[in-house]
Amino acid sequence: MEKEYAQALARSLASGTDEAKLVDGFMKHLKEEGRMKILPGVLRELNVLQARRSVLAPSLEVATEAEKESAIAQAKAQGIDTTTVSVNPNLIQGWRARSGSVLVDRSAKQALVDLYQKITN
Repeated sequence: MEKEYAQALARSLASGTDEAKLVDGFMKHLKEEGRMKILPGVLRELNVLQARRSVLAPSLEVATEAEKESAIAQAKAQGIDTTTVSVNPNLIQGWRARSGSVLVDRSAKQALVDLYQKITN
């Protein structure tokens, strides 16, 4: 039951429902139904949903701050539309974008690996 409540709350929030009104209505409903004891379980399920969503959310890593704008445009051209951009100091040059299980790697390291594979094959 906690999972169903959490999913319903998440859907309502995603559709643009006012958060304060939603929480007030939810708390009122739980009190009226005598189900206040399930509140920690609903919170736990909401945290699970949020963690799952953040893992699957599109993200972009760039080597330097200066590459952000061009990397966003190039990733969008590859089908990954995101505004979540982080600077990864381990990248020498280029960018990597991930959306779910899809990874588009346009980093200098990947370019070197591709070049090596072309030469040795």
